[in-house]
Parts: sequence; structure tokens; C-alpha cells
Amino acid sequence: MSEILRIEPVIKDYAWGNDYFIADLLDLDKNGPRAELWMGAHRQGSSIVELTGEKLCDFLDEIPDFCGVNADSFPFLLKILAIAQSLSIQCHPDSEQAKAGFEAESSIHDTVDRKDWNYQDTNQKAEMLYALTPVTAMCGFREIEEIKKLLEIAVPTFYSDHLSEFGTINGLFDAIYRMDKEQLAFGEAELLRNCDSLPEDICAIVKELGDRFFGDPGIFSPLLLNIIHLAPGEAVYLKPRVLHAYISGNGVELMNNSDNVLRAGLTSKHMDLDELERVMIPDSYQPLPMVYTEDEGGRHFVCEGGFTLSVMIDGEYTNKGNGPRILLCTDGEAQVNGLRLQKGQCCIVGSGVEELKVSCPGSSVFMAS
Repeated sequence: MSEILRIEPVIKDYAWGNDYFIADLLDLDKNGPRAELWMGAHRQGSSIVELTGEKLCDFLDEIPDFCGVNADSFPFLLKILAIAQSLSIQCHPDSEQAKAGFEAESSIHDTVDRKDWNYQDTNQKAEMLYALTPVTAMCGFREIEEIKKLLEIAVPTFYSDHLSEFGTINGLFDAIYRMDKEQLAFGEAELLRNCDSLPEDICAIVKELGDRFFGDPGIFSPLLLNIIHLAPGEAVYLKPRVLHAYISGNGVELMNNSDNVLRAGLTSKHMDLDELERVMIPDSYQPLPMVYTEDEGGRHFVCEGGFTLSVMIDGEYTNKGNGPRILLCTDGEAQVNGLRLQKGQCCIVGSGVEELKVSCPGSSVFMAS
């Protein structure tokens, strides 16, 4: 058996996805939202091994020597995100929280639908997003003084009546999220009336969220969270426990092999506010475009979460290493140690392959390692 195998990604058709980006990548008809493309061995969306037709998670369980790990120990999950409208506000646990949370919920696993679990697995979930088109996201809390100033401008009556007594991020967040529905609706109506007085990017997101989610406390999130705009080729890293939401754009996402999501609004899915507040970091966090290194293997975005995204565009590249690697061609045609990858095709590299020669003239290849 070859030590480089083509794998077929799995499409997730969440409602927030657009109808064109993944369709164009895979040469499919545009017949509805396609939000995410998963490439990896996670059991909730495992890729398929083209050679055998079996799920990659099953293949790795049967042949763990192929890349040195079984499915549960696979270290990362590679995705394409195609974002037409905002995702839910969310954060993810660190390793200790994920293990403890999954174990604490084990007693309900036979009686509660999986979609209502807080923890889908025992892995932490750090993540990064590389922009293929312009991307807008909300990431991490603003400084408390900035939050209070924005609230005073946008909702002076609501702020004075219900929020001015709180001097911490956690206090403001908890007050908004546990507020009586009638009081919250009053505050959101005031916010929508006054949002033209806010900076343009905050106002635009508030209006979009207000149209779709009136009555959801997440409408206040553009005032609470930093807004970041990524140009194509830029990337942002989000460590575990940082509250965030992607708003628009298309990109390559790389994360730990986890689907643990604790939500904070802008969704009809399961939300556990107590667990969310226990896990999230209630401090300011300023997201910045990542710094990369560059060598004969391409541009490397190295993450604290223990994974690296390497970007190879229009050239000849050599990468050395071991352990699992997944490569995706996003345009044109490329070769990986002689294996042909066309646009939308991906492959997994076994641990026995130390050197990878990637030829991608006029095309682009992303490698997760």
C-alpha cells in the first residue's frame, strides 16, 4: 500500500454556509449552502480513503502504524469554511476542561441526544483560520473601558438602567445574557435605533444580527468583542477559551481534532450558559494577524495548539518531517511525491514518508501537520 493516499473530504451543509465556494472547489452544482469541508479522522465527519472506500477513522484504527496514531489520537482537523452569514458565538475548551467535561457528561450519553452534549470528545480545540478571500470575524473581548464607552453611546438608557453598575467584562456579559427577555428586547431596540452612531464595521454587524436574531443576547457581541478583518493570505490564531464568531468570508481552518463547541448565542442549537462562563476567558484578548516563517517548504503558520499550516503557492517546495500530514490542492493541479492532486483533492501522508516534494506551478497547496 502506498504511503500517500488520496482521501475524500466530508461536506457539512450548515445553514450559515454559502452556496458557491465549496461547490466551485469540488465542481458541484450550486444547490444550497455548503458551510464546511472536513479533512481528517474525526468520527463525526471522517474523510473517506479513496483506495479502500472506508472511513479514515476506521482505516487508522485498523492500521495505526500508517501514520503512527489511531483515529482518537489523530492530532488535527483541516477544514474549508465558506461563510455567508455569521456563525454562532462560541468558545472551545482546553485539554483539561475537555477531558473533565466529557467525563462529567458520560452519565447522560445514553439518554441525551448527542447534539445536546457540551463535549463531543476529550480533545482541546485551538484553531487558526487562513483567509482565501477577505474574512471578517469577532475574536476576544475588548478592553472593559472600550466596551462601556460603546454601550454608553449605543444604548444610553439601557446601560444606565441595567448595566452601569458592572465594572468587569464577566459582570457585563452575565447581566446581558441572563436578562429578562422584555428588558433585553428594549435594549436591542435602542441599539438598532442608535447603531449608526457606532463605528461602521460594528454598525454593519449589529444590523445584520438584529435582522436575524432579535431577542438573542448575541446581538450585543459586536460591542463586546474585537472585530478583525483578514486580507487574503493573512491568518488568525485563536487559543482555547477565547470567545469568537466568524462573520463572513472563505478560508482554510486548522484545529485540534475536536468538535467541542460551547455556544454564546446567534444560534438555535444547545447552549449551556453556566458551562460557557466556566470555560471562557472573561478578559480582554486582542487578535492579531499571525506571523509566519518562510523556507523551501513554503510559508508556515505555527500554532501554539500543536499544529502547523504550510502554504505552497506557484512553485516547487520540499518539506521534511514525520507524523500525519494532510495536503489539499485549492486551485490548478499539483503533485505530491508524484501523486497527482487536482483542484479540491486532498491526501494523507503516512509517517514513513520523511521528505515531501510538492510541485504546484500555477496552483496552491495547503499542508496540515
